[in-house]
Amino acid sequence: MNDFYLQFISIAAIHIFAVMSPGPDFAIIVKQSITRGRKAALAASLGIGTGILAHVALCMLGMSMVIAESDFLFNLIKILGASYLIYIGLMSIIHRSDIDTNLSEESSDTLDFESFKIGLLTNVLNPKATLFFLSLYALVITDKTTLQIQALYGLWMAFATALWFSFLSVALTNKVVLNKIQNIASKVQVGTGLVLIIFAVKLLFSNQ
Repeated sequence: MNDFYLQFISIAAIHIFAVMSPGPDFAIIVKQSITRGRKAALAASLGIGTGILAHVALCMLGMSMVIAESDFLFNLIKILGASYLIYIGLMSIIHRSDIDTNLSEESSDTLDFESFKIGLLTNVLNPKATLFFLSLYALVITDKTTLQIQALYGLWMAFATALWFSFLSVALTNKVVLNKIQNIASKVQVGTGLVLIIFAVKLLFSNQ
């Protein structure tokens, strides 16, 4: 039982620091918050969290190691992920003026599936995330860790990820924050688009 707690604390700590560091997921949440509002940003947060489950499942099935050791598969995911980020980034720049001015007052109970898909694909198509979870599980998981416990770790990381980005979504769509950035919203839109493109270029030319 003590091993379980130590494993959980180690995984939770490493994961939360990784989630809180700036990356494509963060840029997507900023973009959705500024351009489409709270509901869209929350849906994207849920999509990002759900994407974590895909990486964890690959680790548990041993597929992450296959991807990491296959240049073809890894480069394929890298190209797909980078292409998707470039597409989202270009759309942000092209549609920089398509910003709703009443973003924080949304009350619909329906899920924004388009934003959910954006968050999901941004996370799933990130080979860096695949390597991160592979390294995390290889570092912390032992032969004594059952599949049920590994799945529990994955569920926690998915929940923590969705919770963190949901917090950011709510904070960024607060009326006070929106009022302050209203006049520079289009610039923020361009900025997040450029950031996504930069992440994509770095991803394409990275060695791992």
